[in-house]
Amino acid sequence: MFQPASLKGISPCPIDERIRKRFLILYILIILLSFIPCSLFEYFYIIYFWEEGSYWLFFLLLPINILILAYILQLSAILFSFLFLTILRLLHEPKEGKFNRNIKDKDYLYWNLRNLVKKWPLFITASIPFPWLKNRFTLRFFGTKIGKKCICDNSWISSEFVSIGRNVIIGMGTTILSFGIEQDNFILQKIIIEDNVLIGAKCSVMYGSTIKEGVKLSAHSFTNPYQVLEKDSIYIGHPAKLKS
Repeated sequence: MFQPASLKGISPCPIDERIRKRFLILYILIILLSFIPCSLFEYFYIIYFWEEGSYWLFFLLLPINILILAYILQLSAILFSFLFLTILRLLHEPKEGKFNRNIKDKDYLYWNLRNLVKKWPLFITASIPFPWLKNRFTLRFFGTKIGKKCICDNSWISSEFVSIGRNVIIGMGTTILSFGIEQDNFILQKIIIEDNVLIGAKCSVMYGSTIKEGVKLSAHSFTNPYQVLEKDSIYIGHPAKLKS
């Protein structure tokens, strides 16, 4: 199943409005840079094919041209975003913990900046109407561990401090949140989902949760922060409890 276009499954990357306004130029710069390879490709395409005797070939190849442009834009957005992320990580290494939800707190500030830098490539990835190079590719590029044979493109997964094992199925509309906001506190804690886990549709897995191998989490359930779901068990409810 695939979600409607209005539910793109983009990674949850909230940004404090104060930081968004202050660093808007950084977001715009990433967008502009990502269009440079597209512009170069289109320039050479027009130069090569838009000439007398080749007009028919220009229009014949136009659908392929659009498809290639879409993926050049996606890949260039990811690469430029990764470049800025590398710089941010050198300036301040991401870490888990409880921090002050204040822009003067470096951990909170840089978490927002990392989200700002990731926003454009994650949006592009979720917007492209083709099934290849979906969110798994982009999230892995940003450092999220996602094992082989996973089905998770129709869910919302935080772009850092998440580890997903092999053969994991995450249902449509499920949210994996490695962060939380509690009044003036900001929490960032790793989520671990081990192999062969099945998570139903519209579940919420909260920061610090550990879902051990073979667990089945029923649809519309959620975990508490730091909750551990034991191996080969079925959990259901709000919050999730072991099914007797």
